[in-house]
Amino acid sequence: MEHELVLEGSGVRLVPLAVEHAGALAAFVDERVWRGMTSPTPVGEQALADVVRVALRTPARYAFAVVDRASGRVVGSTSFYDVDRAMGRLEIGHTYYDPAVWGTHVNPACKLLLMTHAFETWAVARVAFRVEGRNARSAAAVTKLGAVPEGRLRGHRVAADGTRQDSLYFSVLADEWPAARARLEARLDGAPDVDDRTSVLLLGGRSGVGKSTVAAAVHDLLVERDVAHAVVEGDALDLAHPTPWEHGVAAANLADVWRRYRALGHRRLVLANTVSVLEADVLAAAVGDRPDVTSVLLTANDSTVRERLARREVGASYDAHVARSDAAARRLEAEAGVQVHRVPTDARPPADVAADVIALAGW
Repeated sequence: MEHELVLEGSGVRLVPLAVEHAGALAAFVDERVWRGMTSPTPVGEQALADVVRVALRTPARYAFAVVDRASGRVVGSTSFYDVDRAMGRLEIGHTYYDPAVWGTHVNPACKLLLMTHAFETWAVARVAFRVEGRNARSAAAVTKLGAVPEGRLRGHRVAADGTRQDSLYFSVLADEWPAARARLEARLDGAPDVDDRTSVLLLGGRSGVGKSTVAAAVHDLLVERDVAHAVVEGDALDLAHPTPWEHGVAAANLADVWRRYRALGHRRLVLANTVSVLEADVLAAAVGDRPDVTSVLLTANDSTVRERLARREVGASYDAHVARSDAAARRLEAEAGVQVHRVPTDARPPADVAADVIALAGW
């Protein structure tokens, strides 16, 4: 729908989206920018103009071009959509930005303007965010806003490649808005997003899913970025026979190991273990200092897992590992709650998966 709403502040200006913006948008839209959308990636000004026309024809949608005030350049687009003011609810989405402004003030500034208008001018009770289930970067960005994860709608959308994909839902309610607003304002004022607490990244998943490989890739990326961290293989914390599960040795060993890293100034911990995402509370208690915990369940289909296990196991050992992996997959899918992010590893380079999980952790 066409509208005349203009929002301005914190270095950005949101103006009604128009066909005239298509050329500026086409200059940076590519597969990476369009990831998670349900339509094919628009290539060229004419294709972007068609995208704009669809937005303007959609009822209950207020589409904006995002203009950087310092340069006057169009750096993205975002929308209110499914606006139902009678019911006091709306969603924010259809958002994409020039990669040159990723990680800058632009996204928090836009969200602050949109949510302030929604809660304080329109007086809505609920603002929701919908993210394609595979889009870890967008899920991380929404989580960083302070939005609460609500759940996963299975097979909820048809992706651009024709496959059915899940949708992740997040929301902020009116009584949660003051805290979310303060968090956004602190980010825009340059305050750190995290305090001195430990930040823990838990990597869980069935055997053969690639936990150790992804943990190593996370390590490599963090080293490349000169980010202080430690990586702990959870299986090594109680690798003994008989396995001393009932004595809590793994948690006690983790507490000892982390205390030494913590004393050296480390604040980021990567822990890879099959069921770590189901034991976040126990592991957080072992780490201490009320850590900020991000739980990531790595997933892969059965054929991928069997192919990977066949590289390292043979005979009866292979059969046993497959059986344990299948059982773990069923348990993890059944018991891992909506607060656990799912990240697929099928046919993906470990560095790509690592980049996604680092983004989810906000590192």
